[in-house]
Amino acid sequence: MKKVVDGAFLLIAFFLLLFGMNAGAGEASELKLCEESLALPENVRLREYPAWQDSVGLPRYCRVRGKIDGRVGFEMRLPEKWNGRFMMAGCGGFCGQLLPDKKGHSNAINEALKLGYAAISQDGGHSGESWDAGFSVGDPDALELYAHKVLPVVATAGTAIATAFYQQSPRYKYFSGCSNGGRLGMMAAQRYPDLFDGIAAGGSIFDLSGNAGLWGNWLAKLVKNEGEYVLPKEKVPFLQREVMQKCDGSDGQIDGVISNPGACRIDFRSMQCDLKGKPNNQCLASTEARMLNTLYSGVKNRDGETVYPVLRYGAEHYGDIWLFGSETRPSWGLLAANSYRKLLMHSVNAPDPDSAITTDAMQVLIARSPVPALTDAVDTDLSGLNKNHAKLLMYQGLADPLIIPDPIIEYYKKAAKSAGSFSALKRDARLFMVPGMGHCWEKNANAPDVFDPLVTLQKWVEENKAPEYLVAKQMDDSGEVVRTRPVCAYPKVARLIEAKFPNQWQSYRCENL
Repeated sequence: MKKVVDGAFLLIAFFLLLFGMNAGAGEASELKLCEESLALPENVRLREYPAWQDSVGLPRYCRVRGKIDGRVGFEMRLPEKWNGRFMMAGCGGFCGQLLPDKKGHSNAINEALKLGYAAISQDGGHSGESWDAGFSVGDPDALELYAHKVLPVVATAGTAIATAFYQQSPRYKYFSGCSNGGRLGMMAAQRYPDLFDGIAAGGSIFDLSGNAGLWGNWLAKLVKNEGEYVLPKEKVPFLQREVMQKCDGSDGQIDGVISNPGACRIDFRSMQCDLKGKPNNQCLASTEARMLNTLYSGVKNRDGETVYPVLRYGAEHYGDIWLFGSETRPSWGLLAANSYRKLLMHSVNAPDPDSAITTDAMQVLIARSPVPALTDAVDTDLSGLNKNHAKLLMYQGLADPLIIPDPIIEYYKKAAKSAGSFSALKRDARLFMVPGMGHCWEKNANAPDVFDPLVTLQKWVEENKAPEYLVAKQMDDSGEVVRTRPVCAYPKVARLIEAKFPNQWQSYRCENL
């Protein structure tokens, strides 16, 4: 540890104080410094002097901004009234952005700050668009930092900053992330199980090569033809209504939520336009129906064998963001899939064709590339959690069209086998599959999907209250709760036992499917 606030910082602070003391009416009266000299780790450099912040809706906190190892941009928020806990947030996509004011529970810190956590946000070690993997081209250190090393780098620095500021170490350390943040959470559980006491990993693209590679390439190959999207995003509402009508009751309950999508079967040719003159946005062209049937059938090789699962019915509500874009606004999923393919191609010194390749070629590319060994968090041995008395809470939207749900279920089954049984695994790691939930709360669901994973995780870690279910809420546009549901720990699902009150979570019981 050493003090990195040098003469330049003190000079800047002096002038800021001088300006503040001479500010006119209606302007900031002074820069309220957190400390005149905050002792920081040697590898941390500040971009401004730490100062107290009074923000609407947030507790008073000290803001510390800077870089770690000259690469990782961070912002740490240290509440005046600290609860003795530290939390590190993940970052989404290929990262590249510092988003300390991101709303909600997905790779965000303000909800933790409201609870009294000292929380740190980070950018994955580089700057760029979240769909762009180009940051790592020619920079293997950047790739390894993004892949997993950002975890100990940021957690160690953040813990040291909190310890220096409060003059005591955090009693508990947590990680919370979704999407790529979920992948980082899985990395923490597998590679660094001694780093955190509790890990919340949601919508995890833990199998990056499978999800971004096989599924992403399959998506890129199908959704566009000769440069144009096969299905206009304007047809997504129609598609959503039709699928819901056909599948809603497949789980035994008509409620606008497809809780058992595997029980439904759809041939999209049944939605084709006929000669009765339906408006074009209320039916499918034959090319659109064929594309959807192929898209939903699973990733297939040249022999017609399914090599990777694909969409579940119910994901249509989110298709306009992640899958079906427009020329002026391409879908995020397509941009990220193309960028990941380019990364793989570069890693094996092969020219990229600037378009999707065959599934067989993608399988060969993944096998040849050194990237998956760095980025994929697929190790099913989670015994390190038990050895370090740590807990892993995983959650996944059943209607997620970007990070498809089947792989995490298969991973959990394999992890249970490695642990000896589901019961043994559930002592340290639990999975919650959320009906109707899309990708990391990026779009409001028409289903109960709102919950705070960190609160549940904290009770599990500190009070040994292992969660049998999460209570998820659905809110209207005004923020009022309209219904609640339990989301049961896998492999159990929620069953309605009190039909008079289907909108109350107490009317359900967790049972085996």
